[in-house]
Amino acid sequence: MALPVPTADRGGSLFETILSALVILVAIAFAVYLVEKTGTGHMGSYTVRVSLGDAAGLDVGDDVRVSGARVGSVHSLDVDKPRYGAIVWVSIRDDLPLPADTAAKVTVSALGDVYLTLEPGASNRMVAPGGMIGEISRSKPRKRPHVES
Repeated sequence: MALPVPTADRGGSLFETILSALVILVAIAFAVYLVEKTGTGHMGSYTVRVSLGDAAGLDVGDDVRVSGARVGSVHSLDVDKPRYGAIVWVSIRDDLPLPADTAAKVTVSALGDVYLTLEPGASNRMVAPGGMIGEISRSKPRKRPHVES
């Protein structure tokens, strides 16, 4: 039994054309999703902790920016119990090492968007994954006010 041999004048079927168009649309949709989700198209990241005196308005999923450019997002928020400050866990693009003396502050845009601004310092040492930005001194925790009952 011989296999059929395609002829030179045979054009593509409608099914093949539709399938090819769907594959192209899925590829474009994925590229758009990647850029929208990461803000840069870059998927790798590392996590660092940021110590803040006040993280009012900041929420999980908010942007982390350097010089106005999105470089990460807020992963979680917690309370630093000894000093009643905020610890913010953030994910940062892994192609962006941050100097150890990087400063952080909560910023509100003119339209009311809240995000964490990182201001890189000049140190030659870099913050390691899992490291702390704005590490606080543990020698003087904030004292609790005395409440009489």
